[in-house]
Amino acid sequence: MNLDLVPLGWFHSVACLIALAAGAYGFTTSKGSARHIPTGRVYMVSMIALNLSALGVYRLGVFFFPHLLAIVTLIVIAIGWATARTHWPRPLWKHIHLSAMITSYYLLIGGGVNEVFLRIHAMRDILNEQGPQLLGQAHGAVMLVFLILLLAWNAVEIARTLSRRRRLLTPA
Repeated sequence: MNLDLVPLGWFHSVACLIALAAGAYGFTTSKGSARHIPTGRVYMVSMIALNLSALGVYRLGVFFFPHLLAIVTLIVIAIGWATARTHWPRPLWKHIHLSAMITSYYLLIGGGVNEVFLRIHAMRDILNEQGPQLLGQAHGAVMLVFLILLLAWNAVEIARTLSRRRRLLTPA
């Protein structure tokens, strides 16, 4: 395993681990609960830290695709935070927040997939042996899982909203 990192790389890696843990915990807690909100804040701060630090990590000495993904992730995190904070737009904020947070976690996991193939020599050897399609298949599998999560959690939220509306409209 190649862990020859500069201090910024170590900071970035620690922020990634914190975001992985906080994000997983946040997804499993009851939304809006006393546990979910502070966990979400830890996730947001760690995501901001890791993506800002990613902008300073240059393996090839040039700005390239991972830097663009860091900027995209910062935008997605900002959208997710703003919608949760303001509850705007009123009828859609929960869906936007959920979708933004799931997308940001997907981008985090996708970066992790790249790092596994980059840092673990055995995985890099397999990649060199089997070709770049292996990396594409790994990303495709991760993308499919997150697409299912995105659709499922939004479907659950739609069902909850419809159930609440029915209860409000049904005479007692």
